[in-house]
Amino acid sequence: MKIAIATEGTNVSGHFGKCENFTMVEIENSSVKSKAVVSTLGNQHGLLPGFLASHHVDVVIAGGMGEGARQNLVSNGIEIISGVSGNIDEVIKVFMSGDLKSSNAGCSGHGHSHEHSHGEGGCSCGCH
Repeated sequence: MKIAIATEGTNVSGHFGKCENFTMVEIENSSVKSKAVVSTLGNQHGLLPGFLASHHVDVVIAGGMGEGARQNLVSNGIEIISGVSGNIDEVIKVFMSGDLKSSNAGCSGHGHSHEHSHGEGGCSCGCH
């Protein structure tokens, strides 16, 4: 199983669509087989679900996440655990114990900073 944790420093990122890195963790037989921080290479908001699917991710762990991102992840066969915060290594331990639960925390709409253009097609971050 491969999990991707939206990453900001050594902690879970509070905003899925704006994170610049994911901690990718392969879990096999209840232990960590590999762990690496992977750059999104500028793939943010609407591009992240495809980016994660291309890395064969089974589960995404993040803080807040908009509805559009949720729908796109689910359509790519990726499970979501949101509303998570704290240190990445601690989150991995809790996930492996089976005790990490999703609070389905969403993005707070225009309450967060947008640094992208809404353009003709609108924003695809799922927060609107």
